[in-house]
Amino acid sequence: MRKLRQLWGFLTRPGVYWRLFSLVLAVILWLLAAGNGDLVGTERVVDLNVEVRNLPRDLALLERPEPVKVRIRGLAPLLNRQEDSLTAAIDLKDAAPGAETHFVSIEAPAGVDIVSVTPRWVSVYTEMIESKVFPVSVALLGLDHGGGLRGFKTNPQVVTVTGPGSILNKVDRVAVYISNGRLLGLEESFPVQALDAAGRALALVQIEPSEVNVRGEGRETENE
Repeated sequence: MRKLRQLWGFLTRPGVYWRLFSLVLAVILWLLAAGNGDLVGTERVVDLNVEVRNLPRDLALLERPEPVKVRIRGLAPLLNRQEDSLTAAIDLKDAAPGAETHFVSIEAPAGVDIVSVTPRWVSVYTEMIESKVFPVSVALLGLDHGGGLRGFKTNPQVVTVTGPGSILNKVDRVAVYISNGRLLGLEESFPVQALDAAGRALALVQIEPSEVNVRGEGRETENE
């Protein structure tokens, strides 16, 4: 009790009292300014993209989760300042290949209450990651007979393509493109692309190495 009386005596000293009063008043004025004059609790709905966490290294995510709508409640000044700090996430630590639904967890800063999350569960689709080896071909764009060269050699001659099994099955060939006006000297490096049967580049795959060196083999003579 004596310590409490001493503390009370200290706080009620004129110098200390007015400093505390000024501090409290400053905080109230700041909250009013940040909340556009509104200190009453309010609700609002925000759209959040769902983060995917702890995806196993042997799985590839083919279908990302849909965004969720989160209804939050709190003092207007706090919501105005903390809304961007909200995060939505799913944990795929124990995920298995195929379609699954996962619970969406919401992380909110202090002073922001979560009222509801829609949807609370979201679907994802994963596949096992596989690898295949493909030979590298050279495709000429706008070059007449390879600029008079007999042919082309790549180094390395094969690359490894890694990705979801269903995407890997669509790979028809792996190629480098040499465009018009970019004639080869002794040797030059070009990026490698994985293509389907229609010649379209495929996404969600990794190619190792991602570039190969291409060298033109001796020029043709006029008699040839």
